[in-house]
Amino acid sequence: MQFEYLSPRLAREPQAIAARLDRQQRLHWGRPACRATVGALLAAVCAVHVGCSAEAYRSEADSEVYEILDETREKIFGPDADVPFRVEAASASLRAQLLANIAQGETPKLHLSLEEALRIAAENSRDFQSQKERLYNNALALTGQRNRYSTIFSGGSLAEVGGVADDTAIGSVRSDLSATQILASGARVLGGFVNSFFRTFTSGGGWNTSSLLNLSITQPLLAGFGRTVTLEPLTQAERNVVYAVRDYERFRRTFAVAMLEDYMSILEQENNLENQIRNFESLKLNKARQYALAQAGRTPKFEVDQAEQQEFAAQDRVINARAQLATLIDRFKIRLGLPMAIDLELDAGVLTKLSELGVKELTLSESEALATAFERRLDWQNVLGSAVDAERQIGITANALQAGLDLTGAVDVGNTDVKKPFDFDWKQYEWAVGVNLDLPLNRVPQRNVYRQAIIARDAAKRSVDDLEDNIKAAIRRALRDVGASWRSYRIQKKAEDLASDRVKSTTKLIEAGRASTRDYLESEQARLQSQNAVTSALVDYVLNKLRLLRDLELLDVGETGLEIDFAGLERWTSDASEAEIEARDIEAARTESRRGDAREDK
Repeated sequence: MQFEYLSPRLAREPQAIAARLDRQQRLHWGRPACRATVGALLAAVCAVHVGCSAEAYRSEADSEVYEILDETREKIFGPDADVPFRVEAASASLRAQLLANIAQGETPKLHLSLEEALRIAAENSRDFQSQKERLYNNALALTGQRNRYSTIFSGGSLAEVGGVADDTAIGSVRSDLSATQILASGARVLGGFVNSFFRTFTSGGGWNTSSLLNLSITQPLLAGFGRTVTLEPLTQAERNVVYAVRDYERFRRTFAVAMLEDYMSILEQENNLENQIRNFESLKLNKARQYALAQAGRTPKFEVDQAEQQEFAAQDRVINARAQLATLIDRFKIRLGLPMAIDLELDAGVLTKLSELGVKELTLSESEALATAFERRLDWQNVLGSAVDAERQIGITANALQAGLDLTGAVDVGNTDVKKPFDFDWKQYEWAVGVNLDLPLNRVPQRNVYRQAIIARDAAKRSVDDLEDNIKAAIRRALRDVGASWRSYRIQKKAEDLASDRVKSTTKLIEAGRASTRDYLESEQARLQSQNAVTSALVDYVLNKLRLLRDLELLDVGETGLEIDFAGLERWTSDASEAEIEARDIEAARTESRRGDAREDK
């Protein structure tokens, strides 16, 4: 391998190195100094080859990346926000275990609580794994940039034999070691050592040897000068890691809510299916009762037909409800990363636990919610940071439009003693100082990059405005949704109680011959709808409250895997009595009426 890091003068004259080496004295291959030099180089090569296996490099990369991520999380979220992170998926994952059971002809049955579902999603979800890999790659890119600004060593050796026909035969061994460093000012410092042995075998002589030390520095004075320009790749890489950590945490919270939505949708559909089955059984009993009454001549035949027709409709609804439930479960299996062939059951008691928590009125004002959101939202902080990056890029790209003016300097020192290849003659060193000017006669590529940076800055500002509007709209919608689902739950609970009483009273009236089959069918349909509506309103309230916490960046998803602390649902709630709520509603209606009258007067 030829030595690549030369002074500017020598770099333009490749033959200068050969000429310089030819001026050195000869040294026989068998001399101790030569053997020691080559032996040390071979030992170093072997040590590097043995010590730095592929697995060792992988472990080294992981160690650096995880350290970067731990430090970044601590800076963003504080010392108590440590979330263990490993990019690889679990080796003994649940999916692998289930697939092994399926391969043996089994049909695994899996019962999942909400907590277990969230944990499994964190371990097996493909989306979650992809997000982890994005975070890891951003931190890995930062290690590359840090390495770029460290002292970089390189070295190698080249051995070859050649000649012309049978007249001459020449052998040579050349080894080199170099180091390079980029300084914050933009300067590039290059240092190197090259050692060469060559021999003409047909002449019968010994080995010639020569060594050379070289140091050169190139300092930009215009384009490429300054800490801001020089360290920009490192600066951006560090900021990208901060953005990635925020994105990952935001994803965890969004993903947890999405998984909960899927889980609750399945429970809601299961509840609806149970209601449909009960409705079907009730209609079957009603048909039998109507048939008996018709046999006794107490009811006309067409009412029996009506009852039977409603029974068939109820049976069809049960079939459709089962099919919808199976579809939701299959989709959930995909989100969890689990095989389709398993039998999956969820914990229906979650709905009971949520109903026990209560559905309470939200007391958070819009101004308080918006202030909290803009203070805590991670995506908002990222888009503000990206706007700063875009502004900084304008200065970076403008710097490249300047003329290139570089100050260069180089020093070369050779050895003089054939017996001591490392004995350099510091009194006979060669030096060179120069200035390299690159006139800006054609800056079209740099001009285009500069113009693109200005457009990117304007686009970044629009992104800030767009996200600001979207956050405001999302918070307003979340507040409305929580309030609407709270009111809907109150209404539907009253409707459910009324519908149940109606079914009981209608049944007694039919037995007394004072009500028709249609009355009973309508009461059953009303009860079914109210039962489903109560469950739907409860689920909507819980999900809307969690979405609000997510949008306010106040949703706690735990330190390991995913989990949701439902105690957060108690935040900003009121235990006002029904009388107080009704009085408030009446007053609000009167206020709105007065406003309407005032608008009409105007």
